[in-house]
Amino acid sequence: MFLSARRLSSSFSTTTALRPSGILRALLVLALLIPAATEAQAPEPGAAPPGAGSPSSAPVASGTDGSELDVEILFNYYEQDGENSPVTGGIGTEEMDVISPVILLRWKQSDRWTYQAQLGIDNISSASTDNIDLGEAEVSSASRMDNRAYTTLTATRTMEQQDVGVTFGFSKEYDYSSFMGGLSWSRNFRQQNTTLSAGLRHYSDTIDLYGIDGIQRGQDDRSTTDFNFGWTEVLGPKTLGSLELSVSSQDGFLSTPFHEVILAPTPQFPDGQRVAERLPDSRLRTALALRLSHAVSKRFVPRFYYRLYDDDWGVQSHTAELELWFRLPTEREQWLYPILRYYTQDAADYFGLPRTFDAGTEFFTADRDLSEFTSDKYGVGWRWNLGGASGRGRLRYFETRLTTYSRDDGLDSTSLSFGIGLRFNP
Repeated sequence: MFLSARRLSSSFSTTTALRPSGILRALLVLALLIPAATEAQAPEPGAAPPGAGSPSSAPVASGTDGSELDVEILFNYYEQDGENSPVTGGIGTEEMDVISPVILLRWKQSDRWTYQAQLGIDNISSASTDNIDLGEAEVSSASRMDNRAYTTLTATRTMEQQDVGVTFGFSKEYDYSSFMGGLSWSRNFRQQNTTLSAGLRHYSDTIDLYGIDGIQRGQDDRSTTDFNFGWTEVLGPKTLGSLELSVSSQDGFLSTPFHEVILAPTPQFPDGQRVAERLPDSRLRTALALRLSHAVSKRFVPRFYYRLYDDDWGVQSHTAELELWFRLPTEREQWLYPILRYYTQDAADYFGLPRTFDAGTEFFTADRDLSEFTSDKYGVGWRWNLGGASGRGRLRYFETRLTTYSRDDGLDSTSLSFGIGLRFNP
């Protein structure tokens, strides 16, 4: 999914207890989108689970000699709650709902050319941001609605053992716009047992500067350049591993203009003066990720993921995630997998609790995403592989997962997602 380089208030986490109304809305959409799986082909017996195990990363099945169109319909419903919103100085509600439908299109025109498109919308409802763009005289207690629309277009050229691609993207929200362009490359070695890949993307953002009083005061810019290098290796008949290095450089306006900081009390401001956060105008981020999958048997495939992150703002984090895929004893290929994730990070040099900074401090923020914390995520997923490699229109897969997230600073969230894959052969 194309996300601009914008730093959102929930960028390190995913979110809250799912209310019954939210579940009913999500299930209603789910029921409307599931097509009949008639004429679906049975998969090869003993096949390992495909992809990364989530609807948003579901892979495209191998193609035929002619042109083909793959369509994926993805949906995510997300809720969070907490009491440390950076919009109100680190002491207000973090309640938020997000509904995110996405459509992915992949057209394999020939053995040499493949085209991809991604279209998505984030519908965000957040009580903590009611007053961002309403002005001082008009503040609503009802949840504020916001929408973000985005798209990416990619063309990939296949040349024997290597692929070269070019990508363009655009994202728009009420207070910013973002343009993205990028290049990608991959090459197979050793009879496709080794794959090396590299990618470069540049984001150019324009931000409307809505302050903590809800008044817009001009615009500013931000640029982000991301580079990644990947190495994937077939380690054995049942084992696959990959290593990825990512480096990201940001320059420009990196603060969020409507995030508040409550300064230490003074005689003039006994409860503390409220000012906008101030952060440096550059940031260098580095991450190293390891993935390992091993088929213990035809019915049990554990998957492990570890990520080390470090940046020059003082944040260092560790992520460990485990998925245990169990194939169900059904005629058609179905997999059930529990999800376990642990995350811990150090605080940024510029983070502080409310009323701990003075006005003379150069940089400060009350955003808990830049604080020291640990979090846990638990969940379960189910995937139904239906084949669909032939015929004019077939259902390829259906997948759903439900996760709950808890952070030790009181932020809780729940996410319900699903994905449907279709294939059309002209």
